[in-house]
Amino acid sequence: MSAQRSEVSRYSLYGEGNAAIAPEFLHIEAISDRSSRFEWTISPHSHPGIFQLLLLQSGSGILASEGAEAALRPAALVALPSGCVHAFRFDSGTEGWVLSIAADLLGDARIAALFDAGDLAGGAPRWLQLPVGDRQARRLGWLLADLAEALAGDRSGSLPNPVAAQLALVLSIAGALLAEDQEEVHTAAHRADLVRRFRQLAEQHFREGWSVARYAAALGATVPTLTRHCRAISGKAPGELVLDRVLLEAMRALTYTRASVSQIADDLGFADPAYFARFFKARAGMTASAFRRERAWLSPAALAGPERSAAGAGPESGRADRPRNAS
Repeated sequence: MSAQRSEVSRYSLYGEGNAAIAPEFLHIEAISDRSSRFEWTISPHSHPGIFQLLLLQSGSGILASEGAEAALRPAALVALPSGCVHAFRFDSGTEGWVLSIAADLLGDARIAALFDAGDLAGGAPRWLQLPVGDRQARRLGWLLADLAEALAGDRSGSLPNPVAAQLALVLSIAGALLAEDQEEVHTAAHRADLVRRFRQLAEQHFREGWSVARYAAALGATVPTLTRHCRAISGKAPGELVLDRVLLEAMRALTYTRASVSQIADDLGFADPAYFARFFKARAGMTASAFRRERAWLSPAALAGPERSAAGAGPESGRADRPRNAS
């Protein structure tokens, strides 16, 4: 591990030595300014004491950071906490902005009033792909370009109030976007977990005719929440998913077993075989008997049973294979 760490360069700013970071250090440059000098590849490195924000506006690239990779395209927003190891590989001509800020500056009262650094400055690297032409991406691009103009030339000394205000606005917009994306990721994971547990529960009880309300109660969710999550993941309401599972089991029984349609209906919890017959035809587009004729894995003789097979009876000739009141 130590040998590996020794190969990762630590810079106050990439390629500029390891000088101490001034408490009000603030730097902004175009992506092309530095990456074009290194053949558009920035080797793995870290910036102790510096938080960075990158907005890719044109071109594309790859970010590698802490064991993960992300494809970057317009308009990608990246936040890199102090000290995290990262590397970039950009396509030639890629443009955008890289904002580098002393970690201490994030605590400045003028900035903290609008931007709570929190996990964004000290947690894991984050990245977000904003839609092309996104209003907030355009707004950030304009603010960063204006900030670059304000910081042009020598900027020694304390940070002017107008610059601090604009920096706070940039950080608050970027922070809100990245926090919202993180919340969406959490919500998506929660949604997928609930639907997974619902499917597991349906697998156990689909024969029993449970209501959606009973499934929801067993999962500790409300019916609207369960319905919303199921629709988001599968495009179907929970009741439809249960009926799909019932239909699948009916198809399996018709294809691979000797059970009669009436027996299958009873096994699946239908009190009336005629209701099962209507259910099957409506969802499969054919009668259960027609489905069996087309799909049966067992031969007609095997389906008929040994006694009737000897008499030459077919699967549709006996009472056991004919669904009661089936159409």
